[in-house]
Amino acid sequence: MESKKTITNETFKIALRTQRGIKIIDFRDITYCKADGRYTFIHLINGESILISRLLKIFENILPKEYFFRIHKSYLVNLDYIKEFKNSENNILILENNIELDIAIRRKAKFIGFLSEKIILV
Repeated sequence: MESKKTITNETFKIALRTQRGIKIIDFRDITYCKADGRYTFIHLINGESILISRLLKIFENILPKEYFFRIHKSYLVNLDYIKEFKNSENNILILENNIELDIAIRRKAKFIGFLSEKIILV
């Protein structure tokens, strides 16, 4: 009989193929992912950045959609690390580690809708 693993948000781990081997991380440690051509940089809460030879779209498809949102063609962010959204000409998102990321104009309304589902906006 084949056993099936149940993946929950509390136990979900992701295995990342790097040049050195495979690094296993908890998705909750990812602050954001940044596209760089056919590569993706995975930025972690501890400040580490891991280069993966996969498109950002791959991570957008496998990371839990209730936590991650694609704010720009180059950025996928973890909602847990958002500190501030500056609704200005540039539409800037500031993460807890003070990293500033641009939000694409065409994704702004959907992002605000996503936030309003997850966080109480007053």
